Amino acid sequence: MRPVTSPLLIEETARVLRASIVEGKLRPGEKLSERDLGARLGISRTPLRHALALLATERLVELSPRRGARVASLDSDKVDDIFPVVKCLERLAVDLACKRLDAAGLEALHGHVDRMKAAHKRRDKRAFVQASAHFHDAMLNAAGNATLRQMHDHLSGQVRRALFAALASDPQWGDALREHEQLLSALQSRNATAAVRAVSHRVDARRKQVLRQL
Repeated sequence: MRPVTSPLLIEETARVLRASIVEGKLRPGEKLSERDLGARLGISRTPLRHALALLATERLVELSPRRGARVASLDSDKVDDIFPVVKCLERLAVDLACKRLDAAGLEALHGHVDRMKAAHKRRDKRAFVQASAHFHDAMLNAAGNATLRQMHDHLSGQVRRALFAALASDPQWGDALREHEQLLSALQSRNATAAVRAVSHRVDARRKQVLRQL
């Protein structure tokens, strides 16, 4: 992890730690030593504690008065808890996006799918998951609903973490890429029924994929 230099210290610290958890660099159950993390990130304990508290609200970190902070576990109960909610949010998002998507938003979606294709070709899992996350960011931007966006953002770290762990084989990457292409096609044609169907299939398929890998 690189030293944190942003003036928005708490948010930047949380971003760095979140990425490390999502990508498996910090493993489920791993103890998060304030002394070690502070030294690695070049920050004091106060902003670090605030960042850990923020990640605890996202259920990526577990805090205990006696045991300190640990990376939260990832199990089938959590997957079954998260994915149905994400499915509801994304169904609403694509329905709204079909009504509000403009040319700039559509161009952004195409760009993110192109980056997913490039990452898949060179087998760069980190870039693939990032491009997928950016695709969904653009989709939520197109939906134009701030409350929906806030609720989805709160869950996105857990979802990306589960998907990163589950993308273990090339066929799974290919399936995920095709799902995004189908969703993009539905959004481009402003076909809300097809978009809702595509996003429902995608979330259900990824949930099953994650559960198989646990």
